[in-house]
This record gives sequence, C-alpha cells and structure tokens, in this order.
Amino acid sequence: MTRQQAFHHERLLAQLWRARGDAGRELRHLERAHILGQPGFSEHLASHLWLLGWAWRQRDWAEVAAQLLRLPGSLGSLLGLYPLGNPGTRRVGPLTAQPLPEDLRKVLQKPVELL
Repeated sequence: MTRQQAFHHERLLAQLWRARGDAGRELRHLERAHILGQPGFSEHLASHLWLLGWAWRQRDWAEVAAQLLRLPGSLGSLLGLYPLGNPGTRRVGPLTAQPLPEDLRKVLQKPVELL
C-alpha cells in the first residue's frame, strides 16, 4: 500500500466511525491520516480541515482554535518541514515529533515506486 492509499484508507475509516457515532475512533483515524498526509501539502491541509470539522462537531473550541492556527503550518510540507509522527491535534505541540506507529512507519519508509 502506498502512502497515499494508506492516507485515503484512514480517511475512510474516520468516516465509518463518524457514521457510527464514535468520535474517539474517528479522531484516532484522522490523526493517523494527518501523520500520513504530512509529506504532501494538499493531504496535510486536508487533514487539518478534517480535524477542524471534527473539533467543530464536538464543540471543542480549544481544538477549533488549534486547527485554525495549524492550517497555515501545512505550508511546511512544501519545504519538507514537519514534525514526523505528529498527530496534528492540540494534545501534542505543533512542532513536536512523535514516535511513528509501526504500521505507519512501514508505509512512510517505502521507496516511491516509479511506473
């Protein structure tokens, strides 16, 4: 599975848990999508927009504010500047790297396959 496929897979899992009314599991998959999306600007930006939507639905105003502040930080992906493993939520500082979950490490360390 490529990084982009894994990113979209996590997004689909988040949507599944949202439909089932489990905000905690939805957030877990949105955070995993954020980790996978960091290397690409559009995916990184999308992950913060999804996290913003999650925070809004939860009425978590501190998280809404954190996401509004993090949206411009998505630009770091264009320069390859982002804290690897950061879940993208306020529970971890915006510049703080975190250990990667093993399954995501394998996806992120895969060499790019050329067609």
